[in-house]
Amino acid sequence: MKTLGILLSTAGLAGGGVFALATSAQAASAATCSGATSISSASILRDQRPPSWGSVRLVRDSCSQYWAEITMNPRLTTNQRANAYLVQHGGSNAGRTLSCDSSGGNGAVTAGQRTCRTPKVKSTDGSVTFVAVAREFHNYGNGYKEISENATRRTR
Repeated sequence: MKTLGILLSTAGLAGGGVFALATSAQAASAATCSGATSISSASILRDQRPPSWGSVRLVRDSCSQYWAEITMNPRLTTNQRANAYLVQHGGSNAGRTLSCDSSGGNGAVTAGQRTCRTPKVKSTDGSVTFVAVAREFHNYGNGYKEISENATRRTR
């Protein structure tokens, strides 16, 4: 990879070489993190009543990275959409909210799908806590409107 970086910088593509090196370093770091554990979860209910239409989870791995995941049950239809949100409390990014649609997430749940996850956030600061939030939307012809929301407890 070092040779590739030198070769690209010699060819006038130094920015591309640096990007390739950073991407490899990030991939190596991500590969060493394991042990993803659900640390809090909540059912997705419409009008706060059963039945459950899925679940939202706050997840942490062995590298102190946190993210939110939702799993809808059953798969969504053409007029449905769902998203998970990771909300940070405390620290220098207090109030930051990331969704499945944020850079590093895998996109909101749409027709035919069941799951999505937010980008991962690394935090070793013991004063920082997180909440995972799920929102479900339906489009009855006038655009998407939220029909359900639920959140996990705030924890780390």
